[in-house]
Amino acid sequence: MEVHHIPYASTGRFSQAVIDHLANDPFAREFLPKSPDLNGIAEAAGERQFSIRDRTTLCDTLDRQHGGHELHAAVSANLKRLRQGDALTVTTGHQICLFTGPLYVPYKILNTIRLAKAAEERLQRPVVPVFWMATEDHDLAEVDHAFINDQKIQWKTNAAGAVGRMKLIGIEGAVEEAIAAMGMGEYANEMADLLRACYREGATLAEATRSFVLALFGRFGIVTVDGDDPALKRLFAPVMREELLNQVTQRTVAYANERIEARYPVQAHAREINLFHLRPGHRSRIIMEGDHFVALDGGPKWTTDQMLHELEVHPEDFSPNVLLRPIYQETVLPNIAYIGGGGELAYWMQLRWLFQGMQVPIPVVMLRTSAGTIPEKRLRQWLDLGAQEVDLFAPLDEIKSNVATERATFSTDVKDEVEQLDRTYAALAERAIAADPTLKNAVDARRVQAVRGVERIQKGLIRAAKRDQHIAMQRMDAAHAALFPSGGLQERRANMLPALAAKGPDVLEEWLDLLDPLDHRFALIVD
Repeated sequence: MEVHHIPYASTGRFSQAVIDHLANDPFAREFLPKSPDLNGIAEAAGERQFSIRDRTTLCDTLDRQHGGHELHAAVSANLKRLRQGDALTVTTGHQICLFTGPLYVPYKILNTIRLAKAAEERLQRPVVPVFWMATEDHDLAEVDHAFINDQKIQWKTNAAGAVGRMKLIGIEGAVEEAIAAMGMGEYANEMADLLRACYREGATLAEATRSFVLALFGRFGIVTVDGDDPALKRLFAPVMREELLNQVTQRTVAYANERIEARYPVQAHAREINLFHLRPGHRSRIIMEGDHFVALDGGPKWTTDQMLHELEVHPEDFSPNVLLRPIYQETVLPNIAYIGGGGELAYWMQLRWLFQGMQVPIPVVMLRTSAGTIPEKRLRQWLDLGAQEVDLFAPLDEIKSNVATERATFSTDVKDEVEQLDRTYAALAERAIAADPTLKNAVDARRVQAVRGVERIQKGLIRAAKRDQHIAMQRMDAAHAALFPSGGLQERRANMLPALAAKGPDVLEEWLDLLDPLDHRFALIVD
């Protein structure tokens, strides 16, 4: 495999906020103050303080969470290194999708591993890569499936509440469907055994995800964190108390949104209270009703004193929403950089003053590498037809029309005919106006009709050119479909299992080498 790079701005698929952030635009820096590079990481490291108490709690929790898993020596070493007083982390996070979901999830993990190594070399101090498992999310429809060779594999369950707590009842059917769908590559049996071992009946989705991630990425030293943990929630309790009493998120995010809207769309709006209450089968929003706190969906009701007591005694029953989760993560980790997609970057921009209000240091926010794999044969055919690599991101029909008209055995150009019509109607208008000025509008209308008629004929000629070049058009369709299955970016739909079945775990090392989060360009992987 080799990688070709395309500037993100040239693809037309990334927001202006992303482009500005990568370019260190001063407006973007107002919201994400540290530059997305090693200089920004060095700045974040210089500011990051992490107490001995918090580090001990974190490391004891991680040892417990990883207990019972067969750990690669690199993971064990990083768990020990994290206990060092100067150790830092680089983190990514995502929902715990079935079999890790779309390709951009392993891309994020590999980016984190690579950036941690680069940061460690720059800082000359330990930097540990961390995968934050978003186990407390409750949108089952977003995590219960994976697309494997364009076949939707779904775990059918009626479970509800925080997805990480869900027991994998009835998971065998989805596992066997995934094994059948990923193809009979050289490593298919090895991957089948791994799936059956990790996604086993009765395990929780969090346990299965951790097992799967550690089995595949453990040799790179990745450490996993499950935020749904009493000890970690206890470290976060002061922030949750501040949110309940003073609604800091709503006020600070509203302030940020007013400023952001001068240039960019706003990603999310804060609620009055940005916490959920967890109980079996439920993750319910907390709202204010009069002078009481209430958990929706039939949950409990508290006075302020009762709520604060509940938070102190059972912090594990409370869960941050998407806007407070970054604060939670940065509270419990000695973190200096977060790697996320464009959507994540957009809502991190809204949090500058929330971090400041909660007195939590904001890390560098890095854009994950966006990537797509295309067979070498398909790319060669695309280029041989006269299209460019960047044209893969343009509207397909437009590029096909350009190629077809260039290669057709007849001309589809009607420029001369339109110019002739313009001259004819200009002369006619001159005569008509001389006779009766009111005739001008009639002549202009007829000219427009005539030009439109010629343009319709041109469209017919282009359709004929595409039929004339039908083999070329089929090749363009195939190349485009490889990168954009079902019309969307490959990385947002396809799962990694077919690549693992064909090439084995070594494909992850190839991706690690090809995908550099410090290179702010789209990675077109040619296989």
